[in-house]
Amino acid sequence: MAFVATRDSTFEVILKGGFKVPPSSTFVCGFHGLGEVGFLSTAHLARALEADRIGFIKSDMLPLFVSMENDRLVLPFELYWYKKQRMVFLVPRFQPHSSEQWGWIDRLAEWIVENKFEEALLLGGLDASFKEDDDEMRCVPTTAYRQILDKWSVPILEEGLFVAGPLALLLAELEMRDAAAIGLLTYAARGRPDPKSAATMLEKINEVYGLEANVDQLLEESREIERLEKMRQSIESSDRSTDMFV
Repeated sequence: MAFVATRDSTFEVILKGGFKVPPSSTFVCGFHGLGEVGFLSTAHLARALEADRIGFIKSDMLPLFVSMENDRLVLPFELYWYKKQRMVFLVPRFQPHSSEQWGWIDRLAEWIVENKFEEALLLGGLDASFKEDDDEMRCVPTTAYRQILDKWSVPILEEGLFVAGPLALLLAELEMRDAAAIGLLTYAARGRPDPKSAATMLEKINEVYGLEANVDQLLEESREIERLEKMRQSIESSDRSTDMFV
């Protein structure tokens, strides 16, 4: 069954304690795309930098889940503030619901522009099978971002490759609004979370902004995932060998 998106659905940014985004701040967000790199990177940045939770996003199709983290109730879409570098992190623990995704992203782009963010960093993964050189990343800048693109020293995504999902839609909406935004994509494994790719993303962001977000936890998670993957492959290989004698 196909869903029809409308622009009449509710989308509300709820900021705590009268918080107002200072002009020329940086917006950072990543979704659950390939390797979950965008979500892992954004969530880990907010946590590692001990950013302050400043608000939430409410919509008609808000996921019917909450959980606990560090003895605190956490909601599906939360906003965090890192004062030292004037960064706002949107941490989406779920994808926006497919039935309202177009309107949801449209309103988010509108909010970004209304709050005069200097730039938007949109983080995601890129299929590692497309990797042809030693570079670990590719980027997709909006036209308005070109004047500050050099600080990344990251090659632009090759023609013929595509960005997909909410990240692509948000890039498109910000391009149409002449906003400065860049999609940052690290090569990632398909079909499973890739915290190592997220660590690569964070190391680059640390370098460009002078941050000190520790990536040791992500690297440890990556080693554990790789260990379990090798164990799975070994078991499957063993099963196949046994089948030969049945």
